[in-house]
Amino acid sequence: MKTGSFVKIGIGMAVIAFFLSGCHFGGVFKAEFGRSEELSASLAGIDDLDVTTNVGEIRLEATEVSEARILADIKVRAKTEEEARELAELVRIVAEPSGQTLAIKAVKPAHFGRNELCVDFTITAPAGLALDCTTNVGDIHTAGFTESVKARTDVGKIHCTGLRDAVDLHTNVGDIAIAYVPDAPAVLDVRATTNVGAIDFTGPEDISAGLSAYANVGDIETDRPVLITGSLKKSIKASLGNAEGEIALRTNVGSIRIR
Repeated sequence: MKTGSFVKIGIGMAVIAFFLSGCHFGGVFKAEFGRSEELSASLAGIDDLDVTTNVGEIRLEATEVSEARILADIKVRAKTEEEARELAELVRIVAEPSGQTLAIKAVKPAHFGRNELCVDFTITAPAGLALDCTTNVGDIHTAGFTESVKARTDVGKIHCTGLRDAVDLHTNVGDIAIAYVPDAPAVLDVRATTNVGAIDFTGPEDISAGLSAYANVGDIETDRPVLITGSLKKSIKASLGNAEGEIALRTNVGSIRIR
């Protein structure tokens, strides 16, 4: 059993960095057309936002508004500019309530075929909504939301700041950054996983959680006072405060920083 205020596990291998910004096309079509669409949606009876795009960035910011304000940047690639324009004009952005959830997504026209679509969402909404965000290729950013945040992307980074509640974050290729406000509740439930990428976790001033961190190829660092059990090789298990919550951080290739 070990105690201390600084822990570092060094593997001595560089981390692969992968960053995306905005729409990323990987197909053969060269003709492109883009347009933007703005809409708002009532939040009466809504507790959760569910935002989905296949290719594109999701950015959510908490502000003092009474409705969800949505900006969608739509881009289509096709064989010709005329076809790309026609398809882009037919893409619909919908914000549909289902129970206590407002689902925001893009809907392709039936004859879209194998043409390429990218939709970036920029959304402002009240802070007290829980978030569930999914994209296959693209970054996810959230700022200032006080309820739980779930985020999934296959290729892209996830940055969540101004947190006060549980998070569950996963990316296959990309970094994860998690930042709680200093006066957030001490009992935390945090799960963050990336296959290739770094994880940077900044907790509140007081934390009460069991901590597990795993880096197959990379470093694990913390300047928090922790009580550590087990071997200091690729992983650590530790207690922060009274260990009432759970913090689980995992990367295959990348470093983990716990602040």
